[in-house]
Amino acid sequence: MRKIFTLVIITLCNLSLYSQTIIGAITDANNNEELIGVNIILENGGGTSTDIFGKYTLTINEGTQKVTFKYIGYEDVVKEISLAKDENKTINIALENSSEQLSTVVISAGRFEQKIEEITVSMEVIKSTLIENKNTTQIETAMDQIPGVNITDGQANIRGGSGWSFGAGTRVLVMVDDMPLISGDAGQAQWSLIATENINQVEVIKGASSALYGSSALNGVINVRTAFASQKDIDKNKLPGYTKVNMHFGIIDKAKRNELNWNGEKRRAFKGIEFLQGMKFDNLDLSIGGNIFKDDGYRYGEITDRKRFNINTTYKSKKIEGLSYGVNANFLSQSSGSTLIWNGLDQAYIPLDSSMSTTTGDTYNIDPSITYIKGNNRHNLRTRYLKVTKNNLTDGIDIGQSNSSNTYYTDYQWQKNIKKYKLRITSGTTNEKVNANSDLFSGKNYKINNSLYTQLDKKWNRLNISLGARYESFKLHSEDKYFIEGDSINDFTAGQPVFRTGINYQAAEATYVRASWGQGYRFPSMAELFISTNQSGLEIYPNPELKPESGWSSEIGIKQGVKTGKWMGYIDVAAFMMQYDDMMEFSFGQWEKSKGETNFYGLGFKSVNVGETRISGLELSISGQGKINSDLTINLIAGYTYMHPISLNPNDPYAFGVHHGDTIKTIYIIDETTGDTTNTNYNLYEDPVNYSNSSSDSTMLKYRYNHIAKADIEIVYKGISIGGSFRYNSFMKNIDNIFTQSILQSEAIGISGINEARDKFKDGDLIIDLRAGYQMTKTARLGFIVNNILNREYMSRPANMMPPRTFAMQLALKI
Repeated sequence: MRKIFTLVIITLCNLSLYSQTIIGAITDANNNEELIGVNIILENGGGTSTDIFGKYTLTINEGTQKVTFKYIGYEDVVKEISLAKDENKTINIALENSSEQLSTVVISAGRFEQKIEEITVSMEVIKSTLIENKNTTQIETAMDQIPGVNITDGQANIRGGSGWSFGAGTRVLVMVDDMPLISGDAGQAQWSLIATENINQVEVIKGASSALYGSSALNGVINVRTAFASQKDIDKNKLPGYTKVNMHFGIIDKAKRNELNWNGEKRRAFKGIEFLQGMKFDNLDLSIGGNIFKDDGYRYGEITDRKRFNINTTYKSKKIEGLSYGVNANFLSQSSGSTLIWNGLDQAYIPLDSSMSTTTGDTYNIDPSITYIKGNNRHNLRTRYLKVTKNNLTDGIDIGQSNSSNTYYTDYQWQKNIKKYKLRITSGTTNEKVNANSDLFSGKNYKINNSLYTQLDKKWNRLNISLGARYESFKLHSEDKYFIEGDSINDFTAGQPVFRTGINYQAAEATYVRASWGQGYRFPSMAELFISTNQSGLEIYPNPELKPESGWSSEIGIKQGVKTGKWMGYIDVAAFMMQYDDMMEFSFGQWEKSKGETNFYGLGFKSVNVGETRISGLELSISGQGKINSDLTINLIAGYTYMHPISLNPNDPYAFGVHHGDTIKTIYIIDETTGDTTNTNYNLYEDPVNYSNSSSDSTMLKYRYNHIAKADIEIVYKGISIGGSFRYNSFMKNIDNIFTQSILQSEAIGISGINEARDKFKDGDLIIDLRAGYQMTKTARLGFIVNNILNREYMSRPANMMPPRTFAMQLALKI
């Protein structure tokens, strides 16, 4: 009892020492929102933190002392507070964002500005400095550095959601400033049209985003945000804008194996120049840029010659407050070579039969837009005209395979921010018409796509909730016949509603937990349905019976903010699952009876529905930037993705490939003289080289990896920077079975080396790039970049060897 009495006396004495109290609320100085979990720290180490309403209560000593208000991403506030005995004070604090704040502001998740830690979906952001310092000549190569993202033959694949489709159809929507940049006929991303010289940042949403962005966003969104001259640029340069010029020259090294060096001792080269002039005249924002690029190519005959020009304008009305309008435009003229299959492992940089397909043509888009903001209402009308014209040549000869498409696109969006209830409503309508004319499918065709969408974003203290819905309708008219359950028609109409929901909860000062679920829907492109062509000696077949695919994706994740000195970043962990119905896959097989070399023995590629599929996995990523001390800056983005892509239809041979040993069909050959049909002794689905059985899962989808790891780190010390990129992917266990068969290596067909290559690369691929830079003056920077520094051989898919080591010098001027 004596001990208890003594403890009570000591406690009462302590309370009497701390009978002075400060109370108050802490808010964001920019938007007046309450800040949760702000640390209020006393000189003696004691303190408290704000509650879910941003309020605090703290009992302190009598007299004068310093109190620090501290929150990640904001400037510290230190107050000297004097309290007399038994005095209480109310002290409200408004914290300013740090000039090097933790938070990255993004738009793509909800079509309005949000802090990346508060959104309900997984997102990665690539900054313009990484794109510039890696000497990126085409933006898709920078995308290949994002955790969980792969680019194969120009098609983006997020977390294993897509395999390989050789440029026809996409499940990832590529956009520039919220406007799709997808060709209307083939559904192909127009990477070359994106101005790498005028990029602010690239935002990548992982998972189905069709509710807000439509059909092609079934697997995610890549949104490139361009930049205008800011007032900061104007003040810094004391000019009406700024100028940026980037010049580079590089050489392609010889491969390690001498037999691959088809060009002998001579090394191929690439060179280019790009410029950007950003200006601000009164109420007019104007940027003009361009790029000239020439690449001799590392493959035989694969030469690229590109010229691009772009202009962006925005004018803020002086007469009508809140009104702005402008026109953006890009113009591209390009000639580029491409090949589908190599001529063998020892001739991996030579196309099959030395036959190179060259595509020439012009592509341009013109985008008028108008925005009106009044009070809490925002009206935005964006329009686009996209023209794509291509002419295909084989060995320099016009083979009558030209195609063109005209896309007319409009998106009207109304957004209301009800600040009283912290509720934002986004609604709109998207309309698209595509006219296509191609030698690759019959006559003139058109597609019409109409949609209505809405999304609600609500914030309750620590909790953010997002709900979205969209109705999408398609109409297709083709002079080719479309087949529905055996019926032949020229017009086809389909429609589908899709929904999404997501939550984000701030569990602690810099800890955010999220969960999301969203549906997606994709109608096949005209190319997938009707294309009939020959690419590098291989036939590509139409499939007018192809059905639309639909699906959903879900994830749970946690994002933790970290800070060391002025270096700030995030660690993100997510578990995800995607499921598709009637998934479309590009498949290699014998699609018609052989007529010998006339139709390559009936072998070729075709888009087919493979039924139900599921991709699940885990992802860990880390990103950050900032100063470790006054001279040292570190920028980092890294991640590891585990994927388990499987078919839920074990009896569908086209969903799998190499691991199936069932006898499916033999190759039939028609004698063109007599008309007699005979069959060879080759079995397309006999399985002499069974790599997939090394896995316990015999249902893995084709052209995908189980493991992907990526990292890019750049260290800047005073004026010197050193950076490195690392990319690892595991072995591609499952491919089309026929690629492994001896029939392909016969004299009649002559595709060799695939089994040998798969055996050689069965441990996966590790590619390392290094770069260094020196800031010579305030306006001039010199860079040296080595890609694939180990000069490794690696394939992005069967029979497609990637580039050997390259060296490049870069001179960047910013005035």
